[in-house]
Amino acid sequence: MDTPIGTSAGRQKTLQALEEQTELTPIDEPDGINDLIDAVNAIAVPRVLSPPQKTVEQIDEIHTALLDEAQPHYVGDDRLLRHINAARRQFNDWMGKRRRMAEMPSPVETGWANYPTRRAQKRSRREDEAREELEAKLDRVQSTARGAEQRALNAIGSSVGEQTEQRREQRRNELREQLAEGAIVKFRNPELRAGRVVRVNTKSVRVRYPNPRAGSTCPITGEEEPDEREDRIQLDSEYLEQLDAETINDAADVLDGL
Repeated sequence: MDTPIGTSAGRQKTLQALEEQTELTPIDEPDGINDLIDAVNAIAVPRVLSPPQKTVEQIDEIHTALLDEAQPHYVGDDRLLRHINAARRQFNDWMGKRRRMAEMPSPVETGWANYPTRRAQKRSRREDEAREELEAKLDRVQSTARGAEQRALNAIGSSVGEQTEQRREQRRNELREQLAEGAIVKFRNPELRAGRVVRVNTKSVRVRYPNPRAGSTCPITGEEEPDEREDRIQLDSEYLEQLDAETINDAADVLDGL
């Protein structure tokens, strides 16, 4: 197809993209997570409507974090599939209305005297409503994906809370094995800092780090602030991370004197 040129080029390109996009059909009995992701990613038109990335990422992240035996139940969740198909049907509805909008010449093409303002406003309103409904249905896919996580875990006799605690315990065990006295870690307290491990406990780690208020006096006690501080950081904290040889130099300036 020739590349549109002239005053109608933008509208014609949009119309071409919409005409080249086929309508979506419902998906049944997906074989795996890729089928679900592809079904949601297909809700898009090149150069007109981007794929719903947040929805896709959430579905994928939930599936990845699930126990292996729960993943097939998640992929086969009836409610999630129904909402994905509802979004695909709404996409078809929006695409038809967007196509009718693109078929109308702009005022620049027709001249304001010949421009059907009322018809254009009506089509624009209908397209806006269809787009809003599509976004609402995609939001429902996201909320249903969270529910599908719990239903998948229920199917194997588990729960979100139980799996969350298992992940925390796994992280605690991993860091407890990795960390030792003298290890350099970064953490948040509440700002991002770096420090040296003093002691590793069952669920936490004691860290010594340069006092950012060193050299001043405590506004409450009037005592001089020490050069260093110590704090207990939970081992399952998402902000606690051991620094490797490549990144440890980045923290050298805040570790001086430890």
